Amino acid sequence: MAVNPKQPALRRLLAQALVANRQPEEAVQTLEEAHAAAPADLETTFALASGYLQVKKADAAGRLFDVVAAARPIPQTYVLIGRAYRDADQYDRARAALEKALAMDPHVRHAHYYLGTLAVRAEGILRVDEAIKEFGRELDLAADDPFMHERLGIALVEARREAEALPHLQIATRAPAAGADAWQYLGRAQLAAQQPQDAVASLRRALALTTPAAGDAEVGNLHYQLARALRQAGDAKAADAEFAQAERSSVARTENARNRLARFMRDADEGRGPDAGVMPSITLDAGGFSTLTATARRDLTAQLSSTLARVYLNLGVMQARADRFGRAAELFEQAAAIDPAFPQVQYSLGVAWFNAQQYTKAAAALARAAAADPGNADVRRMLALASLQSDDFARAADLLRDDPQRESNPSLQFAYGIALVRSGRAADAESTFSRLVAAHAGSPELNVVLGEAHAEQGDFDAAVKSLERALALKPDVAEANAALGIIYLKQGRLADSVNALRTELSAHPEDVKARHTLATVLDLDGRSDEALREVRTVLKARPQFADARYLHGKILLARGAAAEAAEQLEIAARLAPDDANVHYQLGQAYQKLGRTELAQQQFDVFQKLKDKRRGGSK
Repeated sequence: MAVNPKQPALRRLLAQALVANRQPEEAVQTLEEAHAAAPADLETTFALASGYLQVKKADAAGRLFDVVAAARPIPQTYVLIGRAYRDADQYDRARAALEKALAMDPHVRHAHYYLGTLAVRAEGILRVDEAIKEFGRELDLAADDPFMHERLGIALVEARREAEALPHLQIATRAPAAGADAWQYLGRAQLAAQQPQDAVASLRRALALTTPAAGDAEVGNLHYQLARALRQAGDAKAADAEFAQAERSSVARTENARNRLARFMRDADEGRGPDAGVMPSITLDAGGFSTLTATARRDLTAQLSSTLARVYLNLGVMQARADRFGRAAELFEQAAAIDPAFPQVQYSLGVAWFNAQQYTKAAAALARAAAADPGNADVRRMLALASLQSDDFARAADLLRDDPQRESNPSLQFAYGIALVRSGRAADAESTFSRLVAAHAGSPELNVVLGEAHAEQGDFDAAVKSLERALALKPDVAEANAALGIIYLKQGRLADSVNALRTELSAHPEDVKARHTLATVLDLDGRSDEALREVRTVLKARPQFADARYLHGKILLARGAAAEAAEQLEIAARLAPDDANVHYQLGQAYQKLGRTELAQQQFDVFQKLKDKRRGGSK
């Protein structure tokens, strides 16, 4: 991609893309070219200085920061220079810049915060008192800042000053963006304050908010803290289960306080710190941009957007060619965020997510691509396959019905048959399967789908025969034992259903639907402990699985854990607002908690949904 060197903003955006692609040396080279072409552009000078820090050229960075500070000698300049040095672990230089900012203006924002993080990033808990002092000074300048309340609360807990931490963490967790850190440390403070029930609720909220990126140490420590809270609350059985979960993470308790506090403060402003959403730079001299007319600015903005979208698209293609599909999808998403209609971006995003086996995300992107180009058969075909994999069988069947290659492509016929069966149109699938059976009678996968088709029509004997034939052809064929488990469940043969489903999971442990069915059968068979273990495993793999949330809440409610049940059922109600049973169980949970008004609201919703289903809306 050619970029006009006289447009430094374009060069800076290209450098950002290179940094995002983990190519810091190339980013610095790009910025050096931009700086040579426009040496008076202070934004580029600052960006190049930051780039030098990334490649360990601190002296070169310092010379450029001096140029920026001389041109803009205001305290905010020194705050951002201090942050840049801090992020590069240049702690002495960072402290000098931040102290310079405070000398110029004792009330300048964020300088005290960054000084506090310097202490713990360098030496962890050993200098937590220094961090507490600086965070307190920052809070004096912005008393309502939930982020600073959270950071101060965390530091106070690590310093074993939990009583002082409690009010700060309570303010932090009232913020809509409060994350797992705030809830975890609130739970720890509540535990130290002999408030075990509150601590249990806070720590469970922290676990629910933990992202897939969280490491074993973080998750293991959360389970360990929750176990302590449950034991203090008198629930020894639940505590033992959490202790066992914590033990599974071998590093759960090896992370000492020094390292933990340093990690929290290092990660603190990654996307949500005091400068969240702001690049680590300041509004410096805009150069020639400030003299442009409004029309010229709009034209340049459009060119910037198009250029950066193309950069991210090309970088994504490079990652996809290297079979790094998750990373490719992230880059395509950045391109789509800049320009959703950029050519090929939605299709590329859908294909990347498909290859990364994230089928729901793939279907969403491919649906946008199909809407933009409804005559593109390739896009519609890929959307059909993504819909099939993400259990949207009705859409898959509708798309494949009109596919011009379906009649001549056995794989598409097979996919079409599956979509028809699983969308409740087994009778429509018969003609498709009759042709497939004639040509592929020895296919175990085909026999599985035939068995499912027979079961859908209530012919369980024929279904069992097809499924047993599939297993004879291939003992570990996917979904055969799961289908048998469902048939046995419908026949009331719970023990046989459990055995068939466990056999399925021994060969395919990643099958969350089979595991959810197993949890359902175990619950019906009165084996709630086993059912809970299975449904929790399902939810770890798929937190947005509404039926699993419902089952989890239903089991907890039956065991008398109404508060925990309500939490699960509230999530289920958000995920499946039209499921009457969810609202009924949630009403029961609220009733047991004494929340009669909320309970009645849920029962009213339940009744309206039941009436609507009967076609007699009242």
